Amino acid sequence: MDHDEYQAYLKQQYSHKIRPLQSVNDVISAFQKKLDLVETELSESEIIFLKMTILNYTHAHKNDPIISNLDNLNFISYEVVKNEKSDYYYNHMKINSGNERILVIIESQLNEITSNCEELKVDMLIERGIDTSHVKQDTPNFFAYLMLFDSHNENH
Repeated sequence: MDHDEYQAYLKQQYSHKIRPLQSVNDVISAFQKKLDLVETELSESEIIFLKMTILNYTHAHKNDPIISNLDNLNFISYEVVKNEKSDYYYNHMKINSGNERILVIIESQLNEITSNCEELKVDMLIERGIDTSHVKQDTPNFFAYLMLFDSHNENH
Protein backbone atom coordinates (compact mmCIF):
# COMPACT_ATOMS: atom_id res chain seq x y z
CA MET A 1 0.00 0.00 0.00
CA ASP A 2 1.51 3.34 -0.98
CA HIS A 3 1.34 6.55 1.07
CA ASP A 4 -1.82 7.93 -0.57
CA GLU A 5 -3.60 4.58 -0.32
CA TYR A 6 -2.68 4.33 3.35
CA GLN A 7 -4.00 7.82 4.06
CA ALA A 8 -7.26 6.99 2.23
CA TYR A 9 -7.49 3.75 4.24
CA LEU A 10 -6.98 5.62 7.53
CA LYS A 11 -9.66 8.19 6.70
CA GLN A 12 -12.13 5.53 5.58
CA GLN A 13 -11.43 3.26 8.55
CA TYR A 14 -11.25 5.73 11.42
CA SER A 15 -12.85 9.09 10.52
CA HIS A 16 -15.97 8.17 12.47
CA LYS A 17 -13.85 7.79 15.64
CA ILE A 18 -12.31 11.28 15.60
CA ARG A 19 -12.83 13.22 18.80
CA PRO A 20 -12.62 16.99 19.20
CA LEU A 21 -9.61 18.22 21.11
CA GLN A 22 -10.02 18.15 24.90
CA SER A 23 -7.80 19.53 27.62
CA VAL A 24 -5.41 17.16 29.35
CA ASN A 25 -7.37 17.75 32.55
CA ASP A 26 -10.49 16.38 30.81
CA VAL A 27 -8.49 13.35 29.68
CA ILE A 28 -7.28 12.74 33.23
CA SER A 29 -10.88 12.99 34.46
CA ALA A 30 -12.01 10.46 31.86
CA PHE A 31 -9.23 8.03 32.77
CA GLN A 32 -9.89 8.43 36.50
CA LYS A 33 -13.22 6.74 35.75
CA LYS A 34 -11.38 3.78 34.17
CA LEU A 35 -8.22 3.55 36.28
CA ASP A 36 -7.08 4.56 39.73
CA LEU A 37 -4.76 7.53 39.21
CA VAL A 38 -3.00 9.10 42.17
CA GLU A 39 -0.99 12.30 42.00
CA THR A 40 2.59 11.45 42.88
CA GLU A 41 6.14 12.68 43.18
CA LEU A 42 8.74 11.18 40.88
CA SER A 43 11.64 9.07 42.04
CA GLU A 44 15.18 9.91 40.96
CA SER A 45 15.08 7.35 38.16
CA GLU A 46 11.70 8.67 36.96
CA ILE A 47 13.06 12.23 36.81
CA ILE A 48 14.99 11.10 33.71
CA PHE A 49 11.66 10.37 31.99
CA LEU A 50 10.43 13.85 32.94
CA LYS A 51 13.62 15.46 31.59
CA MET A 52 13.19 13.62 28.29
CA THR A 53 9.56 14.73 28.21
CA ILE A 54 10.58 18.36 28.76
CA LEU A 55 13.08 18.10 25.88
CA ASN A 56 10.40 16.62 23.62
CA TYR A 57 7.91 19.34 24.53
CA THR A 58 10.55 22.04 24.06
CA HIS A 59 11.30 20.74 20.58
CA ALA A 60 7.64 20.27 19.66
CA HIS A 61 6.69 23.75 20.87
CA LYS A 62 9.83 25.64 19.83
CA ASN A 63 7.76 28.34 18.10
CA ASP A 64 5.35 28.62 21.02
CA PRO A 65 5.91 31.78 23.11
CA ILE A 66 5.35 29.91 26.38
CA ILE A 67 8.52 27.88 25.80
CA SER A 68 10.70 30.93 26.06
CA ASN A 69 10.34 30.55 29.80
CA LEU A 70 10.40 26.91 30.87
CA ASP A 71 9.84 28.03 34.46
CA ASN A 72 6.20 28.60 33.49
CA LEU A 73 5.65 24.92 32.83
CA ASN A 74 3.85 22.98 35.51
CA PHE A 75 4.18 19.22 35.26
CA ILE A 76 1.86 17.06 37.29
CA SER A 77 2.59 13.36 37.57
CA TYR A 78 0.17 10.58 38.35
CA GLU A 79 0.78 6.97 39.23
CA VAL A 80 -1.50 4.34 37.77
CA VAL A 81 -2.34 2.19 40.77
CA LYS A 82 -1.61 -1.46 40.07
CA ASN A 83 -4.86 -3.36 40.43
CA GLU A 84 -7.43 -5.22 38.31
CA LYS A 85 -8.36 -2.04 36.42
CA SER A 86 -4.77 -1.47 35.31
CA ASP A 87 -3.71 -5.09 34.75
CA TYR A 88 -3.84 -4.71 30.96
CA TYR A 89 -1.28 -1.89 31.01
CA TYR A 90 0.98 -3.42 33.66
CA ASN A 91 0.94 -6.80 31.90
CA HIS A 92 1.72 -5.18 28.59
CA MET A 93 4.75 -3.43 30.11
CA LYS A 94 5.76 -6.66 31.85
CA ILE A 95 6.21 -4.83 35.16
CA ASN A 96 6.67 -7.37 37.89
CA SER A 97 8.74 -5.64 40.54
CA GLY A 98 7.07 -3.56 43.20
CA ASN A 99 9.16 -0.45 42.62
CA GLU A 100 8.34 0.02 38.91
CA ARG A 101 5.16 1.83 38.09
CA ILE A 102 3.21 3.35 35.26
CA LEU A 103 3.24 7.12 35.19
CA VAL A 104 1.12 9.73 33.48
CA ILE A 105 2.56 13.22 33.18
CA ILE A 106 0.58 16.26 32.10
CA GLU A 107 1.43 19.87 31.39
CA SER A 108 -1.81 21.82 31.15
CA GLN A 109 -0.47 25.05 29.63
CA LEU A 110 0.85 23.16 26.61
CA ASN A 111 -2.09 20.74 26.76
CA GLU A 112 0.34 17.83 26.66
CA ILE A 113 0.01 14.37 28.14
CA THR A 114 2.36 11.40 28.13
CA SER A 115 2.99 8.12 29.87
CA ASN A 116 5.88 5.73 30.26
CA CYS A 117 3.45 3.03 29.09
CA GLU A 118 3.11 3.29 25.31
CA GLU A 119 -0.32 1.61 25.19
CA LEU A 120 -1.73 3.96 27.81
CA LYS A 121 -0.18 6.94 26.04
CA VAL A 122 -1.88 5.95 22.77
CA ASP A 123 -5.22 5.44 24.53
CA MET A 124 -4.92 8.85 26.21
CA LEU A 125 -3.97 10.62 22.98
CA ILE A 126 -6.97 9.06 21.25
CA GLU A 127 -9.19 10.21 24.12
CA ARG A 128 -7.65 13.69 23.94
CA GLY A 129 -8.70 14.12 20.33
CA ILE A 130 -7.49 16.55 17.69
CA ASP A 131 -8.14 20.15 16.73
CA THR A 132 -10.72 20.27 13.94
CA SER A 133 -8.51 22.56 11.85
CA HIS A 134 -6.11 19.62 11.36
CA VAL A 135 -8.98 17.43 10.19
CA LYS A 136 -10.30 20.02 7.73
CA GLN A 137 -6.85 20.60 6.24
CA ASP A 138 -5.67 16.95 6.17
CA THR A 139 -2.49 17.91 8.01
CA PRO A 140 0.26 15.47 9.01
CA ASN A 141 -1.05 15.82 12.60
CA PHE A 142 -4.44 14.55 11.43
CA PHE A 143 -2.91 11.46 9.85
CA ALA A 144 -0.69 10.90 12.89
CA TYR A 145 -3.88 10.95 15.00
CA LEU A 146 -5.58 8.44 12.68
CA MET A 147 -2.51 6.21 12.91
CA LEU A 148 -3.06 6.05 16.67
CA PHE A 149 -6.28 4.13 16.00
CA ASP A 150 -4.38 1.72 13.76
CA SER A 151 -1.79 1.22 16.51
CA HIS A 152 -4.54 0.84 19.11
CA ASN A 153 -6.24 -1.91 17.08
CA GLU A 154 -2.97 -3.82 16.72
CA ASN A 155 -2.34 -3.74 20.48
CA HIS A 156 -5.85 -4.51 21.76
